Amino acid sequence: MITFLALFLAGLFGGLLLGMIGVGMALVAVPVLTFSLPHLGVPPDLAPTVALATSMGIVTIGSVSSVVTHNRLGNIDWSSFRMIVPFSLIGVLAGSVLVTRLPADMLKLIFAAFLIFVGLKMLLSRKQRVQDRPVSAATYRAAGAAIGFAGALIGAGGGVFMVPFLSGRGWKMVRAVATSATIGLPVTVAGAVFTRCGRSGVDAPMLGTLHIEALLGIGFGSLIGAPFGARLASRVPGALLKRGFAVVLLILAVGLVLG
Repeated sequence: MITFLALFLAGLFGGLLLGMIGVGMALVAVPVLTFSLPHLGVPPDLAPTVALATSMGIVTIGSVSSVVTHNRLGNIDWSSFRMIVPFSLIGVLAGSVLVTRLPADMLKLIFAAFLIFVGLKMLLSRKQRVQDRPVSAATYRAAGAAIGFAGALIGAGGGVFMVPFLSGRGWKMVRAVATSATIGLPVTVAGAVFTRCGRSGVDAPMLGTLHIEALLGIGFGSLIGAPFGARLASRVPGALLKRGFAVVLLILAVGLVLG
């Protein structure tokens, strides 16, 4: 019961971050799951693998709640979603195919460096641009494919890359967060299908490599937390939201290096 309560609280906090800045669910879920899963019937040596797989399912649950709320608030750019998401799906498929064939440690360091660069740039920028810069459809599509590919390679949500990309094009932060979360929903589902739904060999309630009890515990918390985060995103000043996102990017970069 105590373990389930801890999972629920983690989901509540992670969902709040997901709804507010578009990332953070996996950042909270993976370490909490890695610690909790051995108490839920998962061998310690398999806990990190099951944690990553279960986290992707949790992010999907939280994303649904976040997207529904952002849509009600009118924050999502649906025309950009339709333009980008097919190419993001192609990217995540390609990344999922290649992820086991490339040196993971090198990839982690490369993307950690990228996250540090983007995070510092967003954190230190003094003025947020609120007027869209002209960008071709081809650029958006290429970015969607590249971001889907990169997200699959490092096991992170596409929002880590998509939000800075859209924000850098002059989008308001809340619009970038909402549209990125919407693009990330089908991409996360595809990533879970392509890379995580294998046989686990774990003697516990499992769905492929997803731990059902942990999925429900954190997932339920994220369903409650994400709508509150989405509403906060519409009320918090864009500059503050941008800096909060930058801090999360820097924490994620440190986690990649240490992990």
